[in-house]
Amino acid sequence: MHLLWFRRDLRLTDNEIVTLATDNGVAVKPFFIIDPWFYTWADVGKKRVRFLFESLENLNLNLQKLGSRLYLFEGNSTDTVQELTRQLIIAGYKPKLFFNRDVQVEYGVSRDKTIVDFYKQLNLDYHIGLNNFLQSAEQRDEWFNEYYTYQRQSQYQAPATINTPQIKLNLPQLTFEELKQKYHRFWEIEKVYFPGGETQAQAQLDSFLKKRYSGYHWKLSRPMLSQLGATSHLSPHLTFGTISTRTVYQSTKALAEELKAQPKAEFSLKTFRDRLRWHDSFTARLYFHPEIAYTNRYREFDQLYTPSALSGAKQELFQAWLEGMTGFPLVDASMRQLQTMGWMNFRMRAMCATFLTINCGISWHHGAKHYMNYLVDGDLAINNWQWQMQAGATNPLSDTFRIYNPSKNIAEKDPQGDFIYHWIPELRGYSLPEIEQEKYIRTLAKVICGMIKDLAICD
Repeated sequence: MHLLWFRRDLRLTDNEIVTLATDNGVAVKPFFIIDPWFYTWADVGKKRVRFLFESLENLNLNLQKLGSRLYLFEGNSTDTVQELTRQLIIAGYKPKLFFNRDVQVEYGVSRDKTIVDFYKQLNLDYHIGLNNFLQSAEQRDEWFNEYYTYQRQSQYQAPATINTPQIKLNLPQLTFEELKQKYHRFWEIEKVYFPGGETQAQAQLDSFLKKRYSGYHWKLSRPMLSQLGATSHLSPHLTFGTISTRTVYQSTKALAEELKAQPKAEFSLKTFRDRLRWHDSFTARLYFHPEIAYTNRYREFDQLYTPSALSGAKQELFQAWLEGMTGFPLVDASMRQLQTMGWMNFRMRAMCATFLTINCGISWHHGAKHYMNYLVDGDLAINNWQWQMQAGATNPLSDTFRIYNPSKNIAEKDPQGDFIYHWIPELRGYSLPEIEQEKYIRTLAKVICGMIKDLAICD
């Protein structure tokens, strides 16, 4: 009996453990563990959990087409895997566990070590696969070449059928309907902008390669164009592994080969693949240095950047930033987009990060946590390290330091004001020159006063 444990690899195609576990028609039990502790985290955003649940539903549907199904166990992950293994042994099976290496959180790494030690004690086999590229040991000098060697290898093929026999188990389980009922607060979202699942991931990739890739190299930093689909919108799918970076890399590379006679198109696809590489490089950094998710890269910054609670003027600034009420239109539009869509393009994420840390003097810890509360593609490896980078805490000896000017960026990235007008309706009566001259300030002040219901302080 093979146990197929899904985590952040919710797909059947190019999934090492799926191909190996289902080979030769061996009996397989695919499962996912709903750990209640995970859903109490302060960093768990509703949109991200909704995406996860939709991806699980889609995975179950795709498994059913192959004669299988996805079992949803509920409980502590370590306890559940150990008890599942014991019950199968009692039932006369010799289970072999298949799972992909977890690189997101230190908790996941220690949990997996506990599971491996447990299997070793029972003299049982296990296989640890890779969801995406990761070195077995940190060798930065070799990373680049090893990464591309991996991306060019043949993909793992999804099985044609999966043998999943009925086995009675005395373990807490959930049906998908029970999952929705018990965790209903994560389903209470007015509009879903990024539906989850492997089927949707492939459709999104196909759509990007059919047309949306065109001009990617310059459109990706334009907030309105990226909102409308000028970027791939694959980031949440990469976060939850509903598609592999290798699938995306090889598909974009193949199209680039076809478009060699069109330099701009080829350059757009190369620009996209570069960002795909950065995605995996951030993952590797967190895996080998998990401490960087919550502590400053250099201790010299510990007095400046701290997760301590905010008070006074800094708390007021932080609250204005959260609500998109700073008075800087491009910052406010971006923060409102984040709250509604659970997403921003990279340029706006970076701009809002430097505004909070450099202009407002607020630690990156607070901004990073807020992003993770809302981002549907929230990836600890990328998010928290990028916050440190934008705060200037990762390379203090650099000759250059980038600070994004939120006013200058209007002319460069939102020259018609489409993005600002879309997210800040109270500014639609102003022209862009009037906005640049800050003639909207009194209007914005009235809106803020209305929000806090204390007009006296605004007289």
